[in-house]
Amino acid sequence: MSGRWFAALVGASLLSCGAAHAEGGRLTHLQASKLLAMCQSPKGAQLCDAYVSGISDGITLVETQAGPDVARKVCIPQATGSQLRSTVTKWLSTHPDKLSADVGPVVYEALGEAFPCGAGGKK
Repeated sequence: MSGRWFAALVGASLLSCGAAHAEGGRLTHLQASKLLAMCQSPKGAQLCDAYVSGISDGITLVETQAGPDVARKVCIPQATGSQLRSTVTKWLSTHPDKLSADVGPVVYEALGEAFPCGAGGKK
């Protein structure tokens, strides 16, 4: 299985658990602070790229499959894993209050602020 497909599968799986998270469940045991440390480490960069790309792919998949009557909130452009990593790392560095939170919703928030629909993104 290619890395991109694996990342998409991971991201879709994380987003499909959104209802569980809203009810107090966890998307993952990884905290945002651990993701930030991984993303800033040369040894963790490739894994970080795959993780963030998977969440990105999951966001795009879920939002585009929701249908035309559901407004998209996040419109992620074509970007490399390292570009997405840079976006998320920068956001996490400026939002230290989010570092103890579960990583899935935090990455969603970071990408949503960086790539909101209607601000040059697709709808």
